[in-house]
Amino acid sequence: MPPRVARGAASKRGAAAAGRGQPVSRGRTAPRGTRGAARGARGGTKPAPKKKPEKPKWSEEQIESAIKIQKAYREYRQRKIEEDAKKKKEEMDRLMEEAERAAWLKVIKLEKEREDREHEKWLKQERERKAHLKRMKMMLENAFDGELEEIQQILQEAKNEWEKSAGEAGIHPTKLARKTMELLECTDANEYTPLSEAAAGGASEVIEWLVAQGANPNSIGRYGRSPLYRAAFAGHVEAVQMCLQCGADPRLRADDGCSAGDISTNPIVKEILREWDVADTERLLSNLELEQEKRANAQAEYAQMKCDAIQDQINSAEEEFKQVEKQLMHAYDELNKRIYEHDMCVLKGTHVEVTLQTVHDAEDLVTVLKVKVDDSRRALQLLRLQLREEKKEKEEAEPVGVQIVVKELEDVLIRDVGNRMSEDGRWPLIIDETGQASIFVRYSDTNYLNAVNPSNMEPERMRIALLGAVRYGKPLVIDMMGCDMFHVIKGRFDEIMEGLLDWILDKTLVSEEKFNMLTKPEDGPEYEEKKFWARMGDFKFWLMTNSEPEPEILEKFYVIRVKPSPPKH
Repeated sequence: MPPRVARGAASKRGAAAAGRGQPVSRGRTAPRGTRGAARGARGGTKPAPKKKPEKPKWSEEQIESAIKIQKAYREYRQRKIEEDAKKKKEEMDRLMEEAERAAWLKVIKLEKEREDREHEKWLKQERERKAHLKRMKMMLENAFDGELEEIQQILQEAKNEWEKSAGEAGIHPTKLARKTMELLECTDANEYTPLSEAAAGGASEVIEWLVAQGANPNSIGRYGRSPLYRAAFAGHVEAVQMCLQCGADPRLRADDGCSAGDISTNPIVKEILREWDVADTERLLSNLELEQEKRANAQAEYAQMKCDAIQDQINSAEEEFKQVEKQLMHAYDELNKRIYEHDMCVLKGTHVEVTLQTVHDAEDLVTVLKVKVDDSRRALQLLRLQLREEKKEKEEAEPVGVQIVVKELEDVLIRDVGNRMSEDGRWPLIIDETGQASIFVRYSDTNYLNAVNPSNMEPERMRIALLGAVRYGKPLVIDMMGCDMFHVIKGRFDEIMEGLLDWILDKTLVSEEKFNMLTKPEDGPEYEEKKFWARMGDFKFWLMTNSEPEPEILEKFYVIRVKPSPPKH
């Protein structure tokens, strides 16, 4: 029981002390010094300030050792920075060398395919040309000699060959009529047609048959001589009569100013020409014009029908290309997800081998689909070329844009040597045929966004990337990776603010300081308005792709085409 008494006594003393306003220690009375300090505090006097601990004094030896340690650390840190920069440069050089080699091999393959196509096309045209020349010579000779059966046989052989070359689909009747007319109206070195030769040789039956097939009775050859002129000059009475009955115009004059009646020395021919009623010629010519117009309309309808058929093929090819391109974009998306899952497993140390295999599988799928996209794009380009050839449109000698190699990227893209881009006023569109420009940009000081990566295309991330590029005077780079993503990019920018991409392209985003409308209070003090003023003039916007964009996109940009250079041996 004594301990309880002691605690009770202590409590009574504590209560008494508390009644006096003194600080109390639990279970014992406050020391005297403490009670004095408390009374002093009640009296208004301030306690004495605490003395600051004195800094330890270093000896000369300690100072010298500290300096050596700092110097050694700085040297180590500098070596580390240099080693990291060297490794980074070596990695970039390695990637660019691999990309350069792959791009060069791809160019060689495409060039070989193009040369093979052109060579095959040339061989076919050469065979057709030689066969056509042979037929022309035979047609002209047989027409002069009046060998009608030979002419008909030559024409039938030509039709059979055209049918054979057309394949299973067969040749369209309108195309067959056009090729037949080309053979009937062929000319020699003096621009004389088979009908003119028949007139010169006096072959009236051949003249009648050729005109019935659609040949022109008023074709003009060398020295302005018509078939009727040549028949009258040679004195062939029947040939002159047949020419007149088939629509030959006796009023035509040659370069020497003479008509058929003037040049003839045969009195019978002169009499026939003098008595011929020109009104009959007018009527015959009118009928011939109607026939020619009918043939021309048929040819135009056939040409339009063929163009429509090719356009249908183009539409199907475009749909197929979009489908394959969509599959490629999805494959890129899946690849990014597998890479993220693998990184998480690496951090946790679990299932690393499994996730690594899924990454490899996703990479293989991307590779396969990239080949399909290239093949689909090439097929589409060939169909468009076929349509231009059918419409007789000349292909542009040079593609739109400036052509450079990857070594010139820094001078052209970053330094703008010669002020070509600034004078043009448009942002650059880099069409990278090598794969090296993308590596160069990623290793440069840019805000890089991959358009096929969904996380990169989130509106909030794009907003911060854009503001950061304006704030720190850097290029904002969006890489479409060969996919048609321009309209998707525009839509994402519109989600941030309507018409934002237009502000970027016409440069009013910076010139009129519209970027201030993009900032939010939660962005922090780094994105206050005054922080933008120093570097916003250095802001740039670059769009990248490795495929040919649509013409309406090309018009919006200063096009830079990065071509591969031959690899070093």
